[in-house]
Amino acid sequence: MNAATLEIGDWDTLKQVAQVGDFLMPCCRAPAVLKTSINGLPFFAHLSDECATAPETKWHKGGKVAVLAALNCLGIDGLEEVSGRSPKGEKWEADTLFSVDGRTIVVELQRSYQHLRDFLRRQERYTASGVECYWLVRKETFITLGKSTSRLLLRRDFGNVFPTCGIGTGMLPELPVSMLDIDGEQRVLFGGMESATVQTWLESILSNAYRYRGGSWTLA
Repeated sequence: MNAATLEIGDWDTLKQVAQVGDFLMPCCRAPAVLKTSINGLPFFAHLSDECATAPETKWHKGGKVAVLAALNCLGIDGLEEVSGRSPKGEKWEADTLFSVDGRTIVVELQRSYQHLRDFLRRQERYTASGVECYWLVRKETFITLGKSTSRLLLRRDFGNVFPTCGIGTGMLPELPVSMLDIDGEQRVLFGGMESATVQTWLESILSNAYRYRGGSWTLA
């Protein structure tokens, strides 16, 4: 199917009903998702935003290495590229996954643009599967996502009236997202530009110190 040949209304309808696996990318036969660019143009994209025929990006690979290394320092066995299904049979594939004290936790690394709708859908699949999911993204992706989550937060939780207390970074309570810088010390950035090592961030997840406070996911 050529996305460019469809009317935008038909494309929007198709996006609402399409399931993972209905469409495949011609380059590598990986699952495709239907998206619309900021200019209103329909297009297909890889479900994981990475082509199976292309080398893994430096940021994505470096992020996985940083998470797995930090887990190892904590004495936790971390796995990568783990597949699973929700109770409804929806497929998911986790970048990194580990289990501690009866909790199954996933850390997803999202390098490139992904629509807020897709973040939420993937998050819901993990939640339905009894899996906690935490996201690490690049700064550019965090800024773009923050514009969408801020609008939704204001409309949904504050009736489009900006609260006097502010909305922090404007993230959603159901979507734990922080930035990851893989250069230098490989630090996680969150809240009001606070930061921590990947290991400290993971420890805070395990101790439940990493929580949603006033529009931000933060440790303090």
